[in-house]
Amino acid sequence: MVLELSGDELVLVIVALVRAVNPAMLKAEKGDFTVDFTPLQDKKTYSSDEQLLIKLRVAAESEATKLDLQSNESQRLAACLERLETLQSWPADVLKMSRSLRARLSTVV
Repeated sequence: MVLELSGDELVLVIVALVRAVNPAMLKAEKGDFTVDFTPLQDKKTYSSDEQLLIKLRVAAESEATKLDLQSNESQRLAACLERLETLQSWPADVLKMSRSLRARLSTVV
């Protein structure tokens, strides 16, 4: 299924998946953060989560608004978003975006 995402939604799913795969990839920078993909560069084989993370990175770098997801990928992203929501307090707008995105991801079959 093709899922249309805003830039903010894409960033949110990347953060959610990075937190599940390797939280050390998130680097704090002056009140913001970046994702350091260096740990994936030297790997010869990737887990399914790492493959999905690479897919999301490519979409973000190309500023794509549509993402073609398999059912298992959408389920994984929804689970990661749900977990991310519980890890810390989030502003109401971020929670609303996450929940909306999870609802849309649940329709991917």
